Amino acid sequence: MNEHMFLAKDDKIGYVNRCIHGVVHINCRGVSVHFTEAAFLKFASMIKEAFSRLLDLHLSDFIDKEKEEEL
Repeated sequence: MNEHMFLAKDDKIGYVNRCIHGVVHINCRGVSVHFTEAAFLKFASMIKEAFSRLLDLHLSDFIDKEKEEEL
């Protein structure tokens, strides 16, 4: 069995992997965070919610600018 299972990787940001002990390791440019699988799933859900809200804000800003240009 492989020592680590890579879940995601970006050469400019970092990586996410799971070790044989079931711990999910996140490394972003020198900062490492380690989660149990259950904790990682909760963390990922929180990040997904934050991403969605940021996307909504940027979309809202874009729509507001479009409305201003129409006036």
